[in-house]
Order: sequence, then C-alpha cells, then structure tokens
Amino acid sequence: MKFCMLFVLLCCGCAYSPVDVSLSEIRYHDDAPVVLSELVEAVTPRSLPETGLRALILPFALRQDIAVRKDVGREMADIFRLAWLARGVFEVMEYDSSRPWPGIEEAMAQARARGANILVSGNVSQFFEGSRTGRTSIGATVEIHWVPDGGLIWSAAQAATMESTPDKDFALFRSSRRLPEDPTYAVMRTLSRSMAAGFARHAAQE
Repeated sequence: MKFCMLFVLLCCGCAYSPVDVSLSEIRYHDDAPVVLSELVEAVTPRSLPETGLRALILPFALRQDIAVRKDVGREMADIFRLAWLARGVFEVMEYDSSRPWPGIEEAMAQARARGANILVSGNVSQFFEGSRTGRTSIGATVEIHWVPDGGLIWSAAQAATMESTPDKDFALFRSSRRLPEDPTYAVMRTLSRSMAAGFARHAAQE
C-alpha cells in the first residue's frame, strides 16, 4: 500500500503540482486562502445615475501611525483601483497618487476639477503585514460620494486575513501551507474584489 501511494505521488510530481518529492520526504503544499469577513454596508444607493460614472480615486488614509503609512495608503488604493477596473464598475476610474489623502472637501474640489461625478475614498482601519511567515490582516472602509451634490451614496467596511500554519507531519508526507510572494497584495486584492461585487450588485438592480 505504501508503495502504491508513493507511486501516485511521484506521478503527480512529474507535472506542476503542489507535491515536492525528495529522498528524505514527500511534501504537500496547501496554498493559504484569504479569509474574508462579511461585507457590512452602512449606506447604499437608492438608485444610481443613468449617466456614465466617471470616478476619481485618491490614496487611502491609514489610521495607524506607522512610518510608511503614506506609501501604504497609495499602494492600497492602487490595488483597489485595479480590482475595480477589472470588474468594470465605472466607465472611467482615474487615480491621482501624487499626494496623500487631502480631506473630503479638497478631494471633492479635485474631483469636480477633473470632471468626475464619483469620488472614491478609503480608510485602512487595520493593517498588519506578516510577510511570508506570519499573519497578514487588512481592514478597510470605502466611501463613494456623488460629486455634483456631495452626497454619500455608498459606504461599506470589510476585513480580510491570510496566515501560515505550522507544518503537519503525517506517516508518509509533510503538509505545509504556502503563502504567495506578496501576501499583502493578495489580501487587499481579494478584499477589493469583494467590495467591487458588493457595489456592483446595486448597479445590476437598475
């Protein structure tokens, strides 16, 4: 029986697979999942404008007082933007990363000057980067304003985590959890895609 299992695992290892075979052990890699909390919508639109949605997104604000928070805010907003562009949430989505979040009044004036009718702002309430050995955790609140009248039309919060676990030894092989090269990007991308789906549901109801 042991030889049959070993043969099967050896065959799996011939192609790209999560199984590594060496003289000392057989190691099975399990890709770490991103665990999402429930999307909590505080404000939802009664209806969305029929005109094309042209959005401006600015760097996210970061509540934690860390040395690189401006850089983190820019990176989080850019990952968010790419996820929402891929989903096609807005007709146009412009990103200005030239400076940190300026505050709602100045951001609204900037959106009007650029001809946007949607302003997307984000607040990272929780940020812990565990790299490839620990737990990475991100919590964010996103607000969408209708620029012509300055009204808040959507507000939602969600958190996501990814973490490694200790290796597990079995009779014939060792199981380990494999983290991506950039867990922070993976966590924020999954979080952004979930929020995009949440907002897009309102557009689908029109």
